[in-house]
Amino acid sequence: MKSGLIPQKAPGLLCKLIDADHAYAVNCSYPNSFRVLNKAQFNILNSVNGTDSLREIAGRLEIQEAVLERFFTLLSKTELVRFDNGFGVPQRPEKPQSLNFWIHTTNACNLGCNYCYISTLNTGKGMMAIVRNQLIYKLVEAATKHNIKNIKLRLAGGEPLSQFSSWKAFIPEAFQALAQVGCKLDIAFITNLTLLNAEIISFAKQYKVSFGVSLDGIAEVHDATRQFRSGSGTFEIVDSNLRTLIAEDIAVSVNTVVNNFNLIGLPELTKYLIDLDIPFRYSIVKGEAIHGELLEENLLASYAIMQEAITEGWQFSKRYQFCDLKPNDLGFQTCASGFSGGAIYVDGSFKYCHVQFGKEANAETSIFSAGLDLVEMIESGEHLEDKKSEDCKQCRYRSVCTSGCPVYRIKDKDPQCSLYHRFIPKYYELQAIERLQLLQKCVIMPS
Repeated sequence: MKSGLIPQKAPGLLCKLIDADHAYAVNCSYPNSFRVLNKAQFNILNSVNGTDSLREIAGRLEIQEAVLERFFTLLSKTELVRFDNGFGVPQRPEKPQSLNFWIHTTNACNLGCNYCYISTLNTGKGMMAIVRNQLIYKLVEAATKHNIKNIKLRLAGGEPLSQFSSWKAFIPEAFQALAQVGCKLDIAFITNLTLLNAEIISFAKQYKVSFGVSLDGIAEVHDATRQFRSGSGTFEIVDSNLRTLIAEDIAVSVNTVVNNFNLIGLPELTKYLIDLDIPFRYSIVKGEAIHGELLEENLLASYAIMQEAITEGWQFSKRYQFCDLKPNDLGFQTCASGFSGGAIYVDGSFKYCHVQFGKEANAETSIFSAGLDLVEMIESGEHLEDKKSEDCKQCRYRSVCTSGCPVYRIKDKDPQCSLYHRFIPKYYELQAIERLQLLQKCVIMPS
């Protein structure tokens, strides 16, 4: 026993009561450190002041010193506390182990959404065969040269399912070519989900293709913004197709961009998505102002619905994501751009991010550029992810938030910074309630 040891709290420690008898503790700079505590454990952790030794704390709390040392040693495994000040934060690896690319399959779309950010929408058709073939070549080249074991392609647009026949040919060929060099390929369609059919469903099941679906709200809320060019709404079709994918056991998730128009419908949408029991993400609109008070009010109402669902067995931590926050896995940057990914346009040009499509670049890079493989294109391109404010660099939540989307930062930080400070603790609170539910179930129904 080392009585002279002085326990130190992690600088990123968040420790809060959730009811009279339970609390949670998490080091916001150490992956998967989240832990539920009872009231006694909470009091012990709160007793750490950085100056008192184990013996002094044990005497003050009237706890056996050996018991206290075992407890702190357990907490030190995920750096909730340490016996020195060697706390770490997630670091950027020397090189990527996987790659992630956004593929702009087409400028064509069957909808007429007035807020679409794609400046080149409906200015041309889909990616030509010569570009798709070059993409396979470049993927294999990068996997071979850099020992990449996993590549994910997010096929977007425009509406990518309007180009399904072309990608139906591409995907098996890419799977086979990458498998030959020991690399696994994952494919996801980023879609408005209005063009699903039996052929697509069968193909998706065969190749384990997943779907990311854009949904603005329920019924008239969605229909007001996502319409066919005729003006008719799409919710009824999307709802039916979502349920079809679920019934076919095909992986599907929903992304909702929250803005001033649809934020009032968030609670109703939350109930709908919980009932479907699929993963969903709420992102705050970028590049335009949003009504802060109404946003917070409707987010709180949505979280109240989530909390009630948790008590009925809904898996909060596996089903919900808020913006780019990484509460458990943490991160050294917001997305793959600039390190292990980027965006490839219909003509093969390479961008830092897909929101830059249609914008001129000083030095245009392409998958047809001589001498550069995909990893080298990433390395030699823009690095907006490195531009973070001094506030962000010192913030407790820097590994949870990672300063938000690099393209849309204001003064090098996410414009929703203050909102995150209010809602990150709420996220952990709901996760603690979920964990307690599971623990209580194990006590009642031991395996």
